[in-house]
Amino acid sequence: MRSFEVSQMGPSEFVEKIQKELTARAYDRYVTVSFQGERLVVELRWMGTTRFEYRVIPTGEGFRAQLDRQRVAPIHAAFSGRFEGTFEEALTKAGAKLT
Repeated sequence: MRSFEVSQMGPSEFVEKIQKELTARAYDRYVTVSFQGERLVVELRWMGTTRFEYRVIPTGEGFRAQLDRQRVAPIHAAFSGRFEGTFEEALTKAGAKLT
């Protein structure tokens, strides 16, 4: 996923919500989402590490996250569709709009 938008909350609050969604699905052992400076970082750690870095652009009371860098572990490439689908679902439940 290249980008998403969140209205009515900042990146720190959003990270808190998305982590709760991941924890509720027991994915928090493998997936973390953090806000580091001006970047939203998503990491998948399981038999290698895949990392997505999104540049955070403030928009009124929310923000837009634009994919800036990614590093995909070779073994994860085969499962990218499954991971992306699960992450998109968690984003949507946390209040994000996929763009």
